[in-house]
Amino acid sequence: MINRIKSLIWIIVVLTTTGTSQAQSNQKQTQKQVEKLYSGLWTDKQTTRQLEISFQYGYATITDWTSKFQKRESGDIYQGSIKNGKLIMPEDTQHRAPYSEILYKNNTLIYLTKSIDSGKTLEWDKRVFTRVISKSQ
Repeated sequence: MINRIKSLIWIIVVLTTTGTSQAQSNQKQTQKQVEKLYSGLWTDKQTTRQLEISFQYGYATITDWTSKFQKRESGDIYQGSIKNGKLIMPEDTQHRAPYSEILYKNNTLIYLTKSIDSGKTLEWDKRVFTRVISKSQ
């Protein structure tokens, strides 16, 4: 009887750890796929605003500049993370950075920005970015 209980516990442990590692593997694969969708250079043709998005250690670095007025090196840099398939940048009142969400849809990025201290109002600024294709591709 004790041997059966030990065997049952062993089987449960093996099944649990196998399922967990498989789920973690799938989650990492999905994270990599989402990062690949967002990574790169994007432009808003109406405003010449540029976004360059890269990922490291699960976090996104977003460099934001307007090429008509400034160089990439003088752009604003934000940090974000992927949550539910969206790139989320939390509000940072110290640096006057509003809460923003970036969604990937039909080979474009939809950049939604909520005003700082907008409370519960649902007013969002919406910009559409397209991927910049380099001449070497």
